[in-house]
Amino acid sequence: MAEPPKRRVVKKVDGGHGHHGGAWKVAYADFVTAMMALFMVMWLLASTDAQTRKEIANYFRTGIMPEGSLSMNRAAQITPSVIEAAPSPPPPGQESISNEAATALKNEMMRLGQVDATLAAVLKGVHVEVTPEGVLIEIVDEGNNLLFDTASSKLKEPLIAFLKKMGPILGESDSKVEINGHTDAAPFAHGAKLSNWDLSYQRASASHDILVASGLDDKKVTGVFARGSSQPYVKTDPYAPQNRRISILVKIAKNAGQGGKETKTADQVDDASSLKDSTPTPPTPEAPTPAPEK
Repeated sequence: MAEPPKRRVVKKVDGGHGHHGGAWKVAYADFVTAMMALFMVMWLLASTDAQTRKEIANYFRTGIMPEGSLSMNRAAQITPSVIEAAPSPPPPGQESISNEAATALKNEMMRLGQVDATLAAVLKGVHVEVTPEGVLIEIVDEGNNLLFDTASSKLKEPLIAFLKKMGPILGESDSKVEINGHTDAAPFAHGAKLSNWDLSYQRASASHDILVASGLDDKKVTGVFARGSSQPYVKTDPYAPQNRRISILVKIAKNAGQGGKETKTADQVDDASSLKDSTPTPPTPEAPTPAPEK
């Protein structure tokens, strides 16, 4: 009897141990990156002080890199606009002192702007000038409403914060300080009890009070003055917002050594002149009488 035909069975295997794709690698890389960032944050919290942490946080908020060990070789960064100018040269002998003082003040203000975003915004309107009287710090209203409202003597919080930081800086100096208030030329309504002179004085007086309360010795303040609109910052436009400002003049004393030298030289000249006048003039010898001719 013939055997029945055998049934052929074909087994198909799908997939097997072939390629599973690379999606898991992307997820794993994200996980490793997140863990690395976590450990870096934990390391920074454990190895830095409060000031350094504040500077790092401020950098990620504003993009302003602080100077010093965190400056990354002074990489390109956004810095506040503290402008130093010299419209007229100071007297001889005072120029180097004024320039050094202006540089020191500018560096201190730049440092303040690098650790505080609010101060950085105010510093965009701060201008430093070397004048014959000393170093002039102009805190100018750039139209961003950071200093005070129009026709109001109340100082705004950004300006108050800046003045509180400037008080100790000015207090460390031995120089005298003069505080001036300025307004634009926009007049008050007819019959108003307030004028630009009153407004400029009230702003200057409020600035004086904050500086003194923050560390400036009141004995160093030579005066608080109202300038009104008599000294516009923008001379071509008396109504410009930049004319609304507070100016602080840090007076630099003249070089005493040079004054003493000039006085000494003048005294020497006077002594020499008096000595010359008091020296008796020797008599002129008489000519011999000629003998009579023979």
